[in-house]
Amino acid sequence: MYYDTRNPYDPLPDETPEALARMQQRIERSRQAIRDILPRLRELIEDPKRDPEDVYQALRPYHLQVREVPMTPADTPELEALCRLVLEKGGLEQNNIQRVLLSLVAATAARESTAFLVEMFHYSRRGDHFGPERRQLALWGLARIAIAHNVPEAYAALREGMDDRRAEVRYTAADLILNAYLDARREVPSAVVARLREMAEMDSDKDVRRAAWRYLREPWAKKQQEGGKHD
Repeated sequence: MYYDTRNPYDPLPDETPEALARMQQRIERSRQAIRDILPRLRELIEDPKRDPEDVYQALRPYHLQVREVPMTPADTPELEALCRLVLEKGGLEQNNIQRVLLSLVAATAARESTAFLVEMFHYSRRGDHFGPERRQLALWGLARIAIAHNVPEAYAALREGMDDRRAEVRYTAADLILNAYLDARREVPSAVVARLREMAEMDSDKDVRRAAWRYLREPWAKKQQEGGKHD
């Protein structure tokens, strides 16, 4: 899966006031649709014998209408609590439920969610097949938080992700950390550039090596080499 720091609901710089107003109305309708499904979703999470078809029906509005809508900071405590609850309860369709809840928190990019997303990035348990995707979703949210709020803990987690044992997580972390600096028009630290060079030369995964080389050939890297590197 590709993780873009832009979201379909993010306003474009040249949007007209009328277009922005229509988008805000669409976002509010989508937010309410999410709020409406949460009570039923909590019931299903609490049910150890939940039916997968019931989960599908509960999440259907999200998948069909409101994928990755940014909620408000006031909504995120409930989303985070439900995510922790499904981790505690487990059960059928738990990965799909986690994916939806984490996507919503990540899309919202509230500064207040930094600690939760760092927690999800570090979460680990035996037999957890959703771990790599959970870490990638957490990093996506942290990259959006880094861009919007310049939070050091978010950048630190992205840097840590570049050393993950799973190749797909390293790839995602390298891509997102560059977006987190470049989309925010911040200088890419020399430590990040040095790690990219290590990945390009020594990473065990050929796709990660190729991606790292490609990043280092981009205009930002050439400009940095010409102007000198800064921390």
